[in-house]
Amino acid sequence: MAFWGVLALIILALCSFLCDWTMVSKCGTIDYRNRVTGVRLLMSGLDPYHYKWNRGEPERFCDPYENPKLTISKTTVTPAMLMVGWPWAALPYPLVQILWLLAEWGMLAGLWFVWFSWPGITPRGRWWWSVLVVGFTYTLAWRHHVDRGQAYVMWALLLSGWMRLGLEKPSRKSGWMAGLLGGVLVALRPPLLLVIAPFLVLRRRNQWLGAALGLLFGLGAPVLLKHSVWQDYGRAMETWSSVYRADSEPRPGPRAFPAKIEDMPVDQLGHFEVTQYADSSIFRLLRTWGWHSVPDKAVLAGLCLVFGLWLWRSRGAGDPVFLLGLAAWSFLSDAFLPAYRNPYNDVMILNTLALVTVTHRLERTFYLLALLATLLGIWIVNIQPPERWWIYLPTLATASVAVLALQQSVRLRPGASNPPPA
Repeated sequence: MAFWGVLALIILALCSFLCDWTMVSKCGTIDYRNRVTGVRLLMSGLDPYHYKWNRGEPERFCDPYENPKLTISKTTVTPAMLMVGWPWAALPYPLVQILWLLAEWGMLAGLWFVWFSWPGITPRGRWWWSVLVVGFTYTLAWRHHVDRGQAYVMWALLLSGWMRLGLEKPSRKSGWMAGLLGGVLVALRPPLLLVIAPFLVLRRRNQWLGAALGLLFGLGAPVLLKHSVWQDYGRAMETWSSVYRADSEPRPGPRAFPAKIEDMPVDQLGHFEVTQYADSSIFRLLRTWGWHSVPDKAVLAGLCLVFGLWLWRSRGAGDPVFLLGLAAWSFLSDAFLPAYRNPYNDVMILNTLALVTVTHRLERTFYLLALLATLLGIWIVNIQPPERWWIYLPTLATASVAVLALQQSVRLRPGASNPPPA
């Protein structure tokens, strides 16, 4: 990469980071707030998934976005994911916000480096990968992710590490490392079992023991703080599924809070900057067609059927191409969950773009769709178009990238994953 090109990307990345810093300093990182209150409750032996704060109780447990008309809280991540915030849970929330912002950028940089340092990537691939990652930080997807304090970049980073180990020549050491990482990742984000399990079963059985230990650690650590926490989580997710599929969450109504919570004005704690967001879940689509409360198990069965068909069709693909398809599924499968699918989910497309770059020559269609999604994301977050349907366009473009990757994973065969450059 030319010196001036590298310098330009560094300056662009720093400018984007400063924009995020300014944004976070004015808002309450509202989704991360319930993760912080959740781990604090868990550390106190309380149920983070059904807790309801009332005046007079500790401010460190208060989430202004809590809906008192529901029996469940806003905390929806797994107990294992709550444990990630344990090291800084006791710190004041304004400081925790900044730490999480730094962590988000650090994890994005780690994701970039995992694939940038891959020995098989070409100089042109390194250039395109770097441009795409820096460009992504200017999009609606990334701004929405940072503004809400989401964790998709963490799951994308861990998945990238697991996939890179999967690309290496199988060995006892790499098998243990990949297995442990995959097991922990499933505990953090259970839907990723759809991606990790087939590769272990069909391609890397030497990872099984490591995966079992990683999963046991992820499941067991929260139980040390509250033995029934996973049952609490399961019950809460069943309730959330019903509420979401029926679109029946009641308005919380006016509530009285202290003027400041943890020395932060309550108006700031409950404030968010990015107002353009749209739900692209398949359940949302079904509701627009008049189908409410569609059984989540039926949709899951449909997903498994399509995924199984893809598995059968891709059975002859080499490991790099097979992992390319799995990366695409890590992005697409979110649309089948009975939960909101917002632009911040789009972070999961980065591993697909990376694997396209490092495993075989990029086709022009991939380049064009990735750049189109990036430009649309930048345009929407800055222009804020009045028509709400415009917000779906970046996600549609990235979904097209994922679908095209699935097509490639079915079409390509061993020996076709690294064609000579044109």
